[in-house]
Amino acid sequence: MKPYDKTEALRRELLDEACAGAFAGFGAMLLDADEIRNADAEELEEIARRYGKY
Repeated sequence: MKPYDKTEALRRELLDEACAGAFAGFGAMLLDADEIRNADAEELEEIARRYGKY
């Protein structure tokens, strides 16, 4: 898998989780979704660590 593909796969996974959390009533996760959309590869890895993915 190319680094770009890996980054975009992580972005999709994190966005799915953030959107599910927002739908469940955790409104602050809408801010996370915006951050995830605009993050570069390094920032996505940091967000993933916050989500317990790494």
